[in-house]
Amino acid sequence: MKTIYLIWKNPACNGVNPKWKQLSGKEFLDLVRSLEGKNRYFIKLSNHDHEAKDFQIVIESTKAAYQDWKKEKNHTDYLQKHSAGWQVISYHAMAKPNEAGTVGDECPLEEILIDVDSAFENDFINSHLLEIALSTLTADERHLIEHLYMVDEPYTLRSYETLTGISKSTSSRRQKAAFEKLKKFFEK
Repeated sequence: MKTIYLIWKNPACNGVNPKWKQLSGKEFLDLVRSLEGKNRYFIKLSNHDHEAKDFQIVIESTKAAYQDWKKEKNHTDYLQKHSAGWQVISYHAMAKPNEAGTVGDECPLEEILIDVDSAFENDFINSHLLEIALSTLTADERHLIEHLYMVDEPYTLRSYETLTGISKSTSSRRQKAAFEKLKKFFEK
């Protein structure tokens, strides 16, 4: 497989309108090993076009672009490693064609599947169950739990102390007592 190495002629351009310079494999290796290449980042682009010969391009990039590429590469490598023996297929590919040879629009197979993430009944029951559980707490315990866990920007015990004037140690004891009551409620 042939590899093409492209670097910026001016490393200070930081990827803005770069002029490119092609290096041989040896020149590229020397650059990467040198002090000049220490803070430079390179991305490997592959081409697997069936009509063309396989080749890859190693191209200089910014640190942010390199980090994005590396994250995506690691994710792809992870999926490939853990997908052995699995095959991904489309639900539309499973639909049977009608007499005209096209897939009918009776009911896409996705519509038959249960969406466990949008179970309205479960959300409704859980929210009411939580309300009942919270009603077993004292007013002070409930106020504390709501501020520590149920607001958009939760408080810490220290910030709750600042808000209410109740000491951190008292709040901590109330928190433990509330957790014990909630634990007993949900164990039923």
